[in-house]
This record gives sequence, structure tokens and C-alpha cells, in this order.
Amino acid sequence: MLLYRGSQSRRPGAVVVMVAVCLTLLMAILAISLDGGSLLAERRHAQATADAAALAAASDLYEKYWTNSGLDLNGTAVASALRTAADNGYSNDGSVSRVTVHVPPQTGRYAGLRGYAEVIVEYNQGRAFSNIFGRNPLRVRARAVALGAPIAADVGILVLDPSVKSALNSQGSGGTNVNGTPVVVNSSHTEAAIAGGGGALQADEFLIRGGYTTTGGGSFVGPIRTGRPGMEDPLADIPPPDPTTMVIQSRKKVQFTSGTQTLSPGVYKGGISVSGTGSLILEPGIYYMDGGGFSFSGQGSLVGHGVMIYNAPGNGQADGISVTGQGSMILSPPTDGIYHGLTFFQDRTSNVQGNVEGTGGTTDITGTFYFSGAHLKVSGNGGVVNLGSQYISNTLYLGGNGTINIQWSPDKVARKRSIYLVE
Repeated sequence: MLLYRGSQSRRPGAVVVMVAVCLTLLMAILAISLDGGSLLAERRHAQATADAAALAAASDLYEKYWTNSGLDLNGTAVASALRTAADNGYSNDGSVSRVTVHVPPQTGRYAGLRGYAEVIVEYNQGRAFSNIFGRNPLRVRARAVALGAPIAADVGILVLDPSVKSALNSQGSGGTNVNGTPVVVNSSHTEAAIAGGGGALQADEFLIRGGYTTTGGGSFVGPIRTGRPGMEDPLADIPPPDPTTMVIQSRKKVQFTSGTQTLSPGVYKGGISVSGTGSLILEPGIYYMDGGGFSFSGQGSLVGHGVMIYNAPGNGQADGISVTGQGSMILSPPTDGIYHGLTFFQDRTSNVQGNVEGTGGTTDITGTFYFSGAHLKVSGNGGVVNLGSQYISNTLYLGGNGTINIQWSPDKVARKRSIYLVE
């Protein structure tokens, strides 16, 4: 008996077709993977370049801020950004790469604001394996915005010593009010900040690296946060004035005990000393004490608007800044230039103590008291005393029977170097 045996159709060409299709798909996936990886790498490179170029432009804006007010009047910020981009492989040839710099920015939240620079990097990356899908280059785009401007240091009191006990020492029966900003103490000591004498130190916030203690009825009024990281000196980049560029006003100590004298900015070799009933008027500008210090005491008046007193003391404590008059004392700092907001500035390498004491109703001193290498003693007596807008010192003593107001305001304090990315 014959059995029927069915036969299967054979299609040997189907396997070849399937293999060809699969290989094509695999090649496409490989092409996308390889070119996609290159595209991501180029995107990271473009962003890093845009960031660096924006920071280069911002650095130029900062260096020329006091003459150009945050604008790129001579095109140097743009040139700096383009040079940085070229150094990183983006030559701005208009074909393969294009680098656009706007000062101030034209887009984003900082559009039109002085002190900001916007950089856009565009790059046409040629295709490799993915040219099976098209011949047009793959476009890469990156954008960055950076700030380059002096910005007010957001701190009312900053005590810099990293380890000493009672780096901040608030005593006396009066009080001290720090308005609008924190108090920062860098010391890691368990008693880095001390309040005693029955008075109170009030601030929006206390940021203390170490610990604190109160004695004799003293108190800290405001949130206290210990174990906080310290704050670097925000004014460390401000250079001291160069006495060789200034007029020498006196080659020996200027001192008097009566009458009224008006002095002009410049170098005072041997310093300035006024006591008794003597009164002093300071014309706007920088006063460079080349030894001898600056001393004002007695019953006379002290008036100076737009002035900074820089102290380059000798070795003696008598060479310090000592403003302790009982008469009217009115001082305000420069309102422009690199020394904007600086009223007292002592050589950073000097540990000569500074003393500022005011009497309620007759004292109105604004600006930053800057003694980064020295102890600063501030006292207020007889009512409410406006004594400065910001204190930055190695260590600090606060005392007296009056109320000291430290009235921080961004237009009244010194400004720190600020160069960083914002977008």
C-alpha cells in the first residue's frame, strides 16, 4: 500500500532576506549609537566651553566694573569670551561653529541686566555612520550666563578667627541690633561667642561654627545655629590703595587740640590726631595713614562724607584707628569705585586694635569697618548710636551702656568680588 507523503515547500532565499533586513537594522542602531554618543560628548564639550567663555566675559566685566558700570563699552568682555571659545576648539568660523556673545544678555531672566554676559555656542557635527539617514550635519547648541560684578556681602558681623575663645564678645549693659543680615562667627571653640553684662545682641540669625555661652544676664536674641561652616573673608580680593599714586599731604603727624581744620585726601605720614575741642572736616576721598594711625577724641566734631580711612600702622598699638569722640561724629564711605562702602580699612597683616566709640544722638557713622587681621572694639553710650553698617574683623568686642545699631544696607557696605554662573 502506498502512503501519501506531503512535501514542505522550501524557500532558501527567505533566510537571506531576513538576515539582510536584520543586518540593516543592526547597522542603523549601531550608527545611531555611535553618532549619538559622539553627539552627547560634543554637547558636554560645548556646554563646558559656553560656561568657561561666559565666566571669562564676566571676569572682564568685574575688572572694569568701576569704569564701565557693568557694560562692555570697549568690547573686551566679548573678545575674552570668543578667545576662550576658540581655545576650546570653537573658532566661530560661521560654518562649523558659531559663538555668540551678548553683554548684557538678550534672553532669559537676566536679559538687559548690567554685569551679566550671555554666551551661545553652536556646532555642526558631521555625520559618520548615520549618514545613511541623511547628509545634513547634527547641530549642537549650548548656552551659559555668568555674573561679573561687585555684590554687597550679605553679613552684618563677621568674626574671622578660626579657633579662639570669645571671638565674639558682647558685653555692657546696652544692646546691639544687627538689622537685616546674620552674624557669623568662624571660631570652632565651644565658647566662640559670649554674651554677658546684662546686654543683648540681636540679629536675624547667628551662624556659629563652634558654640556659645551667656553670662551675667547677657543674651543672644534670634535663631542660633551652631556647627555651621565658616565664611571666607568676602573682601579678601579688594586691594589696598597704592600710596605711590596718591598725593602726600603731610610728611609728619597732623595733630591739633583746638579750632577746625579741613583736610584733603592723600597720604599722611605719621597719621592724624585730633583731641580736645578740635574739629575735623574730611573732604571726599581716600586717606592713607602711613604710620601713626588715625585718632579722634575729645569734644570737637568729625565730619566726612564719601571718605575711606586706610591704616598702614607701625608696630605700636598707638598706630591704630581710634574714633572715640564725645562730640558729633558723622562719617560715610565712598559710594562708587572699588572702595564703595568701606569706611575703615586696616592693613590685613596688622593686628593693631581698632576702637570706635559713639555717643547717642551725636554719632552717625555708616559703612564697613574692616579689620581682618585685628581685634575691633565697638562701644555705644548714652542712647541709640548708629555705628557702622557692617563689621568684619579677626575678633570683636561690643560694649557700652547705649544701643548700637548696625544698619546693613547693600548700598552702604563694601562689595565682594562676584563671578559665577547663573544660567
